[in-house]
Amino acid sequence: MIDYIFMDGSRVENSLPLRSLFYGEGLFETFRHKNRLPVLFDKHLERMEAGAKLLKVPFPEKEYIKELVEKAILESELKDAYVKICLLSDGESAFNKMSKESQALVIVKKYLIPKHSVKIKINSCRRISESPLLNVKSLNYLENILARREASGSGFDEALFLNERDEVAECSTSNIFWFNDETLFTPSIECGLLSGTTRDLILNFIPEHGVNFVEGRFSLRDLAAAEFVFITNSLIGCAPVFEIEGNILNPEHNYLAKIKNTLLKKLEWE
Repeated sequence: MIDYIFMDGSRVENSLPLRSLFYGEGLFETFRHKNRLPVLFDKHLERMEAGAKLLKVPFPEKEYIKELVEKAILESELKDAYVKICLLSDGESAFNKMSKESQALVIVKKYLIPKHSVKIKINSCRRISESPLLNVKSLNYLENILARREASGSGFDEALFLNERDEVAECSTSNIFWFNDETLFTPSIECGLLSGTTRDLILNFIPEHGVNFVEGRFSLRDLAAAEFVFITNSLIGCAPVFEIEGNILNPEHNYLAKIKNTLLKKLEWE
């Protein structure tokens, strides 16, 4: 079936990624490119490929995506860059149809050093832990956008989602960790969160520090008892939290500094 598309009254002759435009059907990955492809680049592509399989969007060759990123970086002439890859979906406009083809989009801009520490607001809406969309970085990102806007409008840097059982889940663009009684904690995937590439890297190297580590289901009371809290993603690495809605925390804890330094080395950001 042919779609006749008009933009501001003029017919659009070229193909548009209609399914991404109409429904947010598509995927994205973001990361820091500091003089080279990130250490976890393959992990980002593996997650995007898994998301494409779930959404049934054709996935291009990984080498092709790599070439697009390297070309974009070369033309930007940036030595330290923010990179976003989007896999856009095209096909029939009827919502229940399948994607027929995909397009890869790459955005590159100057990397901005994140804040040393952040202030978190608990989001007023609850995250539904069984949503299949939580397993992928979907272009349908409105829930996260609204949460971040709510936080920013109240003077906070980040928003924290609780799930339908009032368990700690994740932040709008990051995973959350906290430390108490010689143990590092983070919510389990079942709480309703995306397993971030940086989160997974920390899970792998924490045993090197000889401390207990627990993934599980936790309440705000558990979080409030923390000695320190930090959030992670592939752009900020690790950012200490100095406040969660009036609960003041220590962003300068010695053990937190050790985790952050180890992460910087693993990511090769030093």
